[in-house]
Amino acid sequence: MPPADQQVRSRLVRVLAVLAALVTIPLWSPPDHVTTSDGVFMVAATAPPGVAVVRVASLVLVVVLAGLTLWRGRRVVALYALPALGLTWVWWRMEGGGSYTVAMFGSAGQDPPHAFTSPWFAVSVALSALVVLTWTLAAIGIAGRRRRPRAGRP
Repeated sequence: MPPADQQVRSRLVRVLAVLAALVTIPLWSPPDHVTTSDGVFMVAATAPPGVAVVRVASLVLVVVLAGLTLWRGRRVVALYALPALGLTWVWWRMEGGGSYTVAMFGSAGQDPPHAFTSPWFAVSVALSALVVLTWTLAAIGIAGRRRRPRAGRP
């Protein structure tokens, strides 16, 4: 691969790694309850067992791998498959990343807030985006390892 192509791909990988690290922000501690301006108290559904542990471990891996990617370049990108697997499992267990089903208490005839104004919407979008980003980075890393020329070949 010509050096110009390697630089472009390295730049893309670094940008995706930084984006992945930034997307983790809403996932570190998702809201468990919220009171709206109308006085509606919303409580998130309880996460299935093991989801919080796998989520935090995967987020730590994403941030560490983002730092290593910025420092070491494309050599570590294939390792994104580990957090991608964990985050995919979390996404699946949370029913598409957004099973923060909301229980409404004290809603004297008020309508539930629109899904886009829900505080859990950002968590759902962030988790879905992070799954896509980590699998993209893992695929780039795995494809890059497969394309490397072997020693002794022209």
